[in-house]
Amino acid sequence: MKRGLLLLLVIIALAGYLGTLIARDPGYVLVAYDGYSIQTSLWVLIGLFLGFFLAAYLLFRSFNLFKYGRGVVVEWREAKKEARAGKLTQKGLTLLAEGEFDRARKFLDGAGENSDAEGINFLAAARAANNQGDHRARETYLRQAVEADPSLVRAASVLSAELALRRKDPAAALTALGSIKLNPYAAELKLQALKMSNDWRASMAALPGLRKLVPTESFENKIVLTALKAEAGDDAALNRLFRSLASSVRNSPEVLTQYVKSLSYKAHAEPLLRAAIKRSWDAAYVSLYGDADFDTLKVRRKAAEGWLKLHEKDPALHYCLGCLYELSNESHMAKESFTRSVELGGSVKSHERLGLLLAQNGELESSVQHLKLALSLD
Repeated sequence: MKRGLLLLLVIIALAGYLGTLIARDPGYVLVAYDGYSIQTSLWVLIGLFLGFFLAAYLLFRSFNLFKYGRGVVVEWREAKKEARAGKLTQKGLTLLAEGEFDRARKFLDGAGENSDAEGINFLAAARAANNQGDHRARETYLRQAVEADPSLVRAASVLSAELALRRKDPAAALTALGSIKLNPYAAELKLQALKMSNDWRASMAALPGLRKLVPTESFENKIVLTALKAEAGDDAALNRLFRSLASSVRNSPEVLTQYVKSLSYKAHAEPLLRAAIKRSWDAAYVSLYGDADFDTLKVRRKAAEGWLKLHEKDPALHYCLGCLYELSNESHMAKESFTRSVELGGSVKSHERLGLLLAQNGELESSVQHLKLALSLD
């Protein structure tokens, strides 16, 4: 507007200046050609030339406006549509955050293809549809988001897992996360899905990758205990499973204890238990050390008898020796060890094993007494 006004003022000034020149000194010009002639003053001729050039310029501009004007109008309309879509998207996202899912979807759908963030629009609409329980629409929105913007594949997968966990559908969450590279947040979602699924095999397979991104120790302990119980009696599977564990989990008292209990061939556990007892004296480990096999019986007896020098008043050690002596068919020594364990305040197992041993030796009255104590203490 300012430029046009300035141009108009310049034209008026030039016209006034030219009029002054004509009035003061009109001059004279004669143009003759093939019997035709034009005569006028010099300044009028100059004015005619200037008028001609101005008319040509205006004609040229009019032609360009006619030629390109339609494109300008189209661009204007598109800009207006995008601005309206932006307002609808903003309103839809606000309503989504407020929990107004029905209205949020209407606004997000209204933005449609005119939104400059169409894929993000579809993801937001998928969240709204999930909260409405419209599962078919949710999957459609997720698919449309990826079709509109292929770079949203990972975002759509993470959102799909999020929504699946909200629906208590861990299988769908694991499927959604199975095709993408995990980051810490996605790994946390996968960990939640595994906890919800109670599938120890899938959890064990996923743990090596999850350890690198999120803390898994507490979950790993729980799932490993489940796995060790499930594989009880299959020593090959138990050994593979135990070797695959992180050292912190492998050295967990609960895990090592369950591993030993699940083994059929107890020789596998002897060096592990002896090393654990050497690191830190633990009554539970010492009691387990008495659960022996014939192949390691001599090694265990020698080790346990050697521990008596420092731990003579430990009931768990006397219980352990009683088990080892009983396995060696040395009933008298076994009876003494179990009795000593009971005298030192030993566990229910000490009363139980002593009662059973006394029954085998025909001492039924004493046997019944210890078995009753075992039942009352259990």
